[in-house]
Amino acid sequence: MEKMKLSVLFWEWESDEGAMKHDEVVDQVAQALTEGGHEVHLLGVSNSLTDLAEKLKEQTPELVFNLCETFADNDHYEMHITAVLEMLGVRFTGTGPTGMALRQDKAITKKLLAFHDVRCPEFATFDRDRLEFAGKMRFPLLIKPLHGDASAGVDDSSLVRDYVSLVQRINFIQNELNDTALVEEYIEGREFYVSILGNDPPEVLPLIELDFSRLPESYPRIYGREAKFDENSVQYNATNAVVATDLPPEVRNRILMVGLEAAHVMQCNDYARVDIRLTPDGRPYVVEVNANPYLETTGAVAVAALQAGMSYKTLINRIVETARKRWQQTEPQIVQQQKSSTSKRVRRQKAKSKARTPTEKDAERVRVAAA
Repeated sequence: MEKMKLSVLFWEWESDEGAMKHDEVVDQVAQALTEGGHEVHLLGVSNSLTDLAEKLKEQTPELVFNLCETFADNDHYEMHITAVLEMLGVRFTGTGPTGMALRQDKAITKKLLAFHDVRCPEFATFDRDRLEFAGKMRFPLLIKPLHGDASAGVDDSSLVRDYVSLVQRINFIQNELNDTALVEEYIEGREFYVSILGNDPPEVLPLIELDFSRLPESYPRIYGREAKFDENSVQYNATNAVVATDLPPEVRNRILMVGLEAAHVMQCNDYARVDIRLTPDGRPYVVEVNANPYLETTGAVAVAALQAGMSYKTLINRIVETARKRWQQTEPQIVQQQKSSTSKRVRRQKAKSKARTPTEKDAERVRVAAA
């Protein structure tokens, strides 16, 4: 593998003590890249694009490992970071601005998946002044913000079984979270993660299941904020990602192929994770497409890679190698498009310059003809 000069890009924030903090995955990825023989620099950003540009100019990376999921404490800016990198001509890992923008709006994600015959839950969106329905829905319903990641705005109250609870949750998302409410039909069944590595061709890693078996019956089978981040909660301690081992081969293959198609439809690059619910009668529904999914050592992608015989170090360095090859393939096409665009402008300018300027004799002919 070619050794490179890399910058690990991430969001950092100020702690109560005044020190800058960042997620633990940053150090894990940086260590894996260093062990892979790369020259690695940390590149933290908070709320200044000027700082980002200056740090990139100072570090001059051959490739940025993009772990930045927010900017200025706003998750909606995740896609803009990739756009800035692209405009600056900086190569980076993961999905680009187009794919990020498509998946940022969960309603658009569902529409694109449905257009490509990828099954997903029926849904409706509730903005303050506009409603949009797509198909018929039945209770129970799952309500979440239209935008955002990491289960923001999703907890046990998000699963509703009556109209009163539905209206209350919609109002909460609109007024407290200042977002459009996405209401979708809740899919009863088991939940699986399809992790994908590479582009051409992509590799589908072993299937991971989100195991709710230890969760008390009174708790909804959803993976909300408590289950992800509250170490003292019942949900956190009773929910676990495990390797799926008891599925019939045809069902397993069906889930993997649906996940692969969903990642392709949403234009994910280098690596991705697709969350799928499987109904008791064996129908897979895509509930989430995650571009640049969380890469922490105990996360679903890392667990799937380990099951495939890949160490964490190998996984992270494979992502770098995958991104490097993708940029090598796409950059000549970009240069050719730029040359083509320049050539068209030159031809238009030449055509304008060749246009004959009217002379006095031409003007005299016009006057004679008019007379």
